[in-house]
Parts: sequence; C-alpha cells; structure tokens
Amino acid sequence: MPIIRKRLSELGAGDRNYSFPKPTEAQIQKWKEEDGDENFEFSDFRLVRNVNVRALRERLGLTQQEFARRYRFPLRSVQEWEQGRKRPAAGTMTLLLAISRKPKALADALA
Repeated sequence: MPIIRKRLSELGAGDRNYSFPKPTEAQIQKWKEEDGDENFEFSDFRLVRNVNVRALRERLGLTQQEFARRYRFPLRSVQEWEQGRKRPAAGTMTLLLAISRKPKALADALA
C-alpha cells in the first residue's frame, strides 16, 4: 500500500476531509491473503487523529498503572497523554485504536 504524504498547508487549516485514493479490488484481495483474513471488509480510509486515552482506560475499568502494565506502555506516557501534555506517536495511536476495538485480544497477545 503506498504511503500518501501531504504537507499541512496542502490540507488546509482545519480541513478534516482528507481524500485518499481508494484501493483496487486486487489490492484488497492481496491484503486479505497477506493477513489471512477472508472476512476483511474494506470500507474507506480513515485518518486516526487521536484516541482519548483516559476515556478508553476508564471504559476498560483500569487504573493508569494497570492500563500501562497490561498494554506495555510507560506509566509516565499514559499520564502525559491523559493530561494532554503529549500525544502518542502514530504507531502508538494505531495500537490504541486496536486496543479500543479488541482490548482482550491485544492483552492476550501481549501476555
């Protein structure tokens, strides 16, 4: 899958309607085969802007320390994300999105 890069100035101030080229059916089929997931359904690209870490943690009923330990994040990072002093890196944001969708599966995978 190609990486699409745009400068912030190309997106426009406050513009949240990013347009990305849609993949072909062949690309989607290739991803299904690579991932071993025939039930995969492609809907559209979504840009992960932010995950509310505090809301996610509270929904899971965990303390900051329990959340950090379960998903192997530094406790200080969890605290700073929740207080808005720092934002998770893009890869971490993707992991947080996966945790929000399948928290038990991710916890089991990391155990």
